[in-house]
Amino acid sequence: MSKKFFKPIKVGGATALIAITSLFSYAIGLFRDRIIATNFGTSSITDAYNASFLIPDMLFNLFIAGALSAAFLPVFSEYLTKDKEEARKLANTMLTTATILITVLATIAFIFMPSIISSLFPETTNIAQSDIINMTRLMLGSAILFAISNTLGNILMSYKHFLAYALSPIFYNLGIILGVIFLQEEYGIYSAAIGVVVGASLHCIIRIIDTASTGYRFRPQLDIKHPGFKKILKLMLPKSISLIAWQVNLYIFAVIGMRMIEGSFSAFQFARNIQSFAVSIFGIAFATAVFPSLATAFAKKEKKAYTAHIQKTIQRILFFTIPAAVGIMILSPELVSLILEGQAFDEKSVELTSLLLFFFALSIPFESLVHILARAFYAAQNTFTPMLINLTAMAIIALTTIYATPIYGIKMFTIGFSIAFIIQVTLLLTFLKPNLQEFNTRALISSLAKTIVASGIMAIVVLVTKEFLSANRLSYVIEICAGGASFFLIAFLLKSPEISSVSYILKRITKKS
Repeated sequence: MSKKFFKPIKVGGATALIAITSLFSYAIGLFRDRIIATNFGTSSITDAYNASFLIPDMLFNLFIAGALSAAFLPVFSEYLTKDKEEARKLANTMLTTATILITVLATIAFIFMPSIISSLFPETTNIAQSDIINMTRLMLGSAILFAISNTLGNILMSYKHFLAYALSPIFYNLGIILGVIFLQEEYGIYSAAIGVVVGASLHCIIRIIDTASTGYRFRPQLDIKHPGFKKILKLMLPKSISLIAWQVNLYIFAVIGMRMIEGSFSAFQFARNIQSFAVSIFGIAFATAVFPSLATAFAKKEKKAYTAHIQKTIQRILFFTIPAAVGIMILSPELVSLILEGQAFDEKSVELTSLLLFFFALSIPFESLVHILARAFYAAQNTFTPMLINLTAMAIIALTTIYATPIYGIKMFTIGFSIAFIIQVTLLLTFLKPNLQEFNTRALISSLAKTIVASGIMAIVVLVTKEFLSANRLSYVIEICAGGASFFLIAFLLKSPEISSVSYILKRITKKS
């Protein structure tokens, strides 16, 4: 029965599937944020909850995520096309190593958590430190589950199995929502931390079910001398350093934000989640779907196909993310109010979060492009160049946060973020250029010009619509719909080539339903 649902999907279908499920997943993710926001607001306890992710995420990103996001899939795909038995040994070793390593590290962290938290957050109250300690200990279990689940996710992508990969984030968010709904009265903010573990379990289980429908069968194995495993270790280091640089920035955000304004770190996370909605359903979805094909094309030395995949994905990403950025900037207070306002999330919380969201929106197209450009390097098994470029961007964010935020206010959190991603995209394109063959610059400029014109007209429509409507939730929905409809209408009239992506996804939805 599982093979009927879990089966290989081609690039076009994978793109549509991931885009659709990402949209649904992030809609649920925003509902998750609303549940947390209305129950706990932007307060010291939500700051403590968000700070509790730092150590589990640090462990996972340092030792596992780098290998999975940048190194494992290209190397495993290469072995899978040449020698399935060696590919199986490599996957077994990776899965066994990831599980053992994270379990050991999580156990050590659990034991020494009081000392770790008191060192990381010396200026917070004893109550806040206690909350962070307890919730972090709860969430350490999720790091182990994600180590297993994300390894399986990369194996699934190598087999072109995308369904469980796409659905698992939905189950993760549902776990958090159910935790808060059913446990909030008894456990308070701890209900969200319990939900994280429940969601991580569901995230892992569905991928285990899908893996059973592939040709891969897991057997515990520690062949650390396997040449493929050694290659992964070599390739993963740069990406791991990049991921940790982001975690360090989150820590800086947490410390400075919690010192300046109560709830500001929570407001940052809420704004980040709204901003990342567009990044995820377009930037990450498109880049993820095309990544296996990029790796295959580069392995076969088909540089024209490799370049064509990159260009098509860049144009698709810009087509969707430029209007998203413009719309979110214009409607940032309305979006925050529509998604999060209510009960504990009051007008002060709306004002703080929408300020951060406004400047966050600038980064949407650029952060989205980073995902496809970085994967273009990973497909070529080059993780060093994007690491250096990413570290440059992370340094800009850190320095802006440390030195500019105390002077100019917390809006510098997201202004520095946007500046850093603009620089990162510029550098990635510069260093990627030698790998590209027959990149059609004229087509890119034409597509970009049409997208900018359509986005400009959309902005005018939204601003005019706002003038005629009163401030309420229904009006906010009308403004969003008017903006979206006007953009796609103008793009259709201008014959933007990326409009076909919309019709393709709609056809896939109709076909599925």
